[in-house]
This record gives sequence, structure tokens and C-alpha cells, in this order.
Amino acid sequence: MGRGTDLDQAAEVELIRSLVASHFKIYDAKVSMDAVVVMITPDPSSLEAEFEKLRKEMKGRGYIPILEYKQGEYQIAVIRSPSRRMGRNWLNLTLLAITTITTVLTGMAWWASYTSSSALLTADNIIFGTLFFAAPLMTILGVHELSHYLMSKRHGLDASLPYFIPSIPPLGTFGAFISIREPMPSKKALVDIGAAGPIAGFLVTIPFALLGLYLNAQGPTTSALATGGATVVNFPVFYDLLSLFVPQPAGLMSIHPLAFAAWVGFFVTAINLLPAGQLDGGHIARGLLGERAKYLSIPVVGVLLIIGFFYYLGWLLFAFLIMFLGMRHPAPLNDVTRLDAKRVVVGALCLLILAGSFVPIPLQDVPIDTSYSIEPIGSNTTTVIAGETAIFEMSVNNTGNVDNFTAHLYVENVPIGWGVGLYESTGPPSNATNTLDLVLPYNSAVGVTLEILVPSLAHHQNYTIAVVKSSSDPISSGLSFTVRVV
Repeated sequence: MGRGTDLDQAAEVELIRSLVASHFKIYDAKVSMDAVVVMITPDPSSLEAEFEKLRKEMKGRGYIPILEYKQGEYQIAVIRSPSRRMGRNWLNLTLLAITTITTVLTGMAWWASYTSSSALLTADNIIFGTLFFAAPLMTILGVHELSHYLMSKRHGLDASLPYFIPSIPPLGTFGAFISIREPMPSKKALVDIGAAGPIAGFLVTIPFALLGLYLNAQGPTTSALATGGATVVNFPVFYDLLSLFVPQPAGLMSIHPLAFAAWVGFFVTAINLLPAGQLDGGHIARGLLGERAKYLSIPVVGVLLIIGFFYYLGWLLFAFLIMFLGMRHPAPLNDVTRLDAKRVVVGALCLLILAGSFVPIPLQDVPIDTSYSIEPIGSNTTTVIAGETAIFEMSVNNTGNVDNFTAHLYVENVPIGWGVGLYESTGPPSNATNTLDLVLPYNSAVGVTLEILVPSLAHHQNYTIAVVKSSSDPISSGLSFTVRVV
């Protein structure tokens, strides 16, 4: 087993045999360049506990035992532990500092947007952006990763402190992770460690979400966009359920930064619980399904690629990340002992959390729409005597999603010598002109009057005059009026 004299190797093999023999009956052993494989006859009722004792003993001596069941035989393959460099906390602290800065900056941007502040670097934005976004989000992520860390220690594993991942707005972070520096000991450890973070983070997210929804309901509500479009945040099912306890007003609204921080908490939980590769959901799936878990990674990545290409580009990043880290989850050291009912329930709970937290299209850009229509009030045909004035009424309707944008109307096809004027129906006719700039409130209509002065020498025939939109508007069509001169 490795390099050294025959005497050294024989002594090492004998040491390994004696360690295994203190926990199991041995009936055969094989030695290769990479491992010592010991055939055992275990007591099924104590197999798991005795193997765990053996693992901890061998860990202290620099060995890793791997329990397998092959061709009707139980065997323990023992290999040397790879040499590891001790982690350096400076990297964890540096990433924590950078992520704190990026989440504070993101919180400032969200608070400025929420309060319609034109400036970013203000005391209010820093204080409330930190209080309502950065602090709760870092708490959610910190609890998530700390739970992984503590559960790893509970199973006797060497785990690093969290590595936070900074990002630009609108999220400020892509989450965090810990590094477990040795193989997973068992299926139970896979489920326990994989589920600890998402469940703890989910439980912490709920009170933040409820408070965020309460503050959201107190804030400004509108059904229109102000300027430049907007990003719509699509809530997961759990948010909809929580809204039953904290009802939200109808229409669009500026989401409160605390409500968005909780939204990010649900979003990160859903990503981590995807049953693929090295994600938390991949740990749980490998623990529950064993080798069959590999058949989940491919369809999960396939779905992310489809959604990413056609609906939300962000999923492409996570699909490629899963592929980069590895689609296939390594087996635990004890891949033989079955899970108990408690771990199966935990796995089902995590599946429920995934279903309630996942949103196929998390964020959507909504472009501004300044469309409007012109409709006649009454008939758009009238009969007048030459020398009289024809009057038409119309309604100009805001059919877009922007509040108080300006519509541009003008009159064309006016015969030579005729007089025309457009003005708001509520205003004086003295304001009449052949062009009109009209401010349209959201989801409202404004009445407009068109006056046409027919000269006394006008021929007795039908004349068509049009009120049209400015060519800069999305739709250049307008409305035609017919004047029958008799």
C-alpha cells in the first residue's frame, strides 16, 4: 500500500487489520497499491455504529475506511487520508467584508428606489438600506451556512467557515458555501448536513418575510410605472401563502427592501435545494436515492438550460455551475446502511420547501408602454351649412402602463381656408390650436373637442379631416371625422 519497505508495508497492513478486527470479524484481506481491502462478517444491527467508531479511530491515524457491499460480501477498503493544507481564515473574512459592502450598496439602491430618491449616497439610504436589506439577508445566509457548519461538526467532519459570494445588484450576493474537507461518512450525514442549511435559513426567512410584507402593505401603491420601465419581482408560493396573513394591496407597488431581502432568502434556498450535483439538494438526493440520484442531475440541469435560454438567463449560470462542480455526487464512506424514517421525512420536507420557494422566472423587466387610443364620443360624421362650425367630441384613452405621460395630437387633411382647433373639453375654446399636447393619467381618459370652421364659400360635398398621433408615438393611427357641407 504505497511506498516503503516490505517490512513497513506489512506493519501497516497488520495495523489496519487490527483496527478493523476490533470492530468486525475478518475472514480475508487483500492488499493493492492503493488500498487494503478487508472482508468482514458484520452484525447488521451494529454495523452502522461500529463502522462510525472505526472511521473516527482511523481518522486519527490518517486513514479513511470505505464500507461497501459487493457480490454478496461486506468489505472495508482502507486508504490513506490525502494531505490537506489548513484553511486560511483571511479569505473567508475578505469575502465576508466584500459581500457586506455589495449587499449594503444593493440595499441602498433598493431603498433609494423605494423612496423615489434621486441620490444614492445619502445617510438615509445607507442606514435603511443596511437595516432593511443587507443585515437581514446576511443573517439568512449566515444562519444557513452556520447550520451546515455545526451539523458537519456534529458528524465529526472538518469543515471551513462560510465563504460568502459577492454580486452586483439587484441581489448583492450569490449566497455562500462551506468547504467540507473530508468525505461524507454516511447517508445520514449527507441528509443531515445537506438539509440543515436550507431548513434553518427557511425558518429565519419566514419572520423577515412577514415583517417585509407588513411594511410593503404600508408603502406606496400604484398601478403605473413612473419612468424608464420597471423590474417585476415574481413571488414564490410561500410568499403567496404568507400574504394570506398579511394581505397586500392590489396593483403594482414598489417592493419594500425587507420584503425583497426575504425574497432573496427564499430564492437562495430554492437554488440550494435543487437535487443535482454538489448542491444541498444533491447531498439530500444522494442520501435518499443512493446511486440512482445521478439520474436526477441531468433532467434538473436540462430544465435550467431550457428556462435559461427561453425565459430567464440567470438559470444558465446555475446550470453551468452545477456542471462545473460535477453532475455526479460522490458516495459516502458508508453507502450500505439504509436511512431511517426520520431522514426520509426530512428529505420530503426539503422537497416541499423547494416546491414552495422555486420561481421559474424570478425577475422580469417590464418596458414602458405609452400607447393610447382615440375614440369618438357620439358620431364622427356631421352635416353643416357653409359658414358654420362643426364640433366633434372624442376621448383620448391611456392604454399603456405609464402615469402622466404626454400625448401629442395634431389635425391633418384640412382644406385650404378652413379653420380648426383642438382643446381639452374641460378647457376654454380660446385655447384651441391645430396641435395639442395632452397629459394622460394612468388608466384614464381625457375629453378633447375638435372645432372646424367651414368657410361660407365651401363647396357642397363631404370633407374628411383627421386627428392623428405624433409619429413618435408607438401607433401613428388616429381618428377621421367627416364634415358634410350643404
